[in-house]
Amino acid sequence: MKKVILILTILLFVMTESRGQRQASRDDIIPINVTRTYSPQKEVILQDFTDVEYVVLETNDDFVNQGRVMEIGNKYILVTNHINDGDIFIYDRHGKALRKINRKGQGGEEYTSIFNIALDEENDEVFVNDIMIKKF
Repeated sequence: MKKVILILTILLFVMTESRGQRQASRDDIIPINVTRTYSPQKEVILQDFTDVEYVVLETNDDFVNQGRVMEIGNKYILVTNHINDGDIFIYDRHGKALRKINRKGQGGEEYTSIFNIALDEENDEVFVNDIMIKKF
């Protein structure tokens, strides 16, 4: 086993050395004229390319979050915090605060961390992907 690791290590060094000896040719260098004045940058407006909807989320004593938007559905917007404190904030599409959920823990129907959230609006269900304990 030690011989195989030694041979693989030597092959790795030989292959990286042979690649490093190649000299940069004149064709590899891209010339840039720094004395030329280029046209000014063009301002691009996002609304010209796609439909953009700005939703101001309601903020009160119970609904203060760090704005990590996890899921946007037809009826609901799900937001969590960047720190993994377990809070899931549920808003309607107009930004009105509806509900705050925190089921962080070690129990059977609890999660230890929020990796991703899936929203099933037809059944009014929220699925939390917890990769630390490998379950939904």
